[in-house]
Amino acid sequence: MNILFLVLNGLIAFFSDIVLNILSRYETGNIKILLPYFRNKSVFKAALYATITVIIIVIIIMNLFKIVYNKTLPENNIETIKYLILTFIVGYIADVLIYKLNIFPKLDLYYKTLGSGLWGGLAICFSVGISLFIIHLYNEYYRKSKYLH
Repeated sequence: MNILFLVLNGLIAFFSDIVLNILSRYETGNIKILLPYFRNKSVFKAALYATITVIIIVIIIMNLFKIVYNKTLPENNIETIKYLILTFIVGYIADVLIYKLNIFPKLDLYYKTLGSGLWGGLAICFSVGISLFIIHLYNEYYRKSKYLH
């Protein structure tokens, strides 16, 4: 299940980044401030960077959760809420570090305009939340199909 979870998060990051890339070229408002970041690299390369970043953050989240619960993924509603809180905190910290360490220099305008932390935390929560939901659906389908045979 861990590999599926990582793959799902990677795919969500990849395709979300492509959507942001496209929107930054055609939309107005705050999304436009991402254009300098996307301008100097291909759509694929930018999406690959997002995928790698998200997978690293998710691995950190899984390992921190394992320290407390001796498992890498939540198994009930209370654990899921705690997992998403942990996800936001780690995502927030990671986003601040990405900014402070200047990992993506072309995002300076983005960080100076919107700040660091909040949107990174929310973005990783989006990815992890969707991935957990898909895994839940997969587990329910597998559990039901097991009893049908």
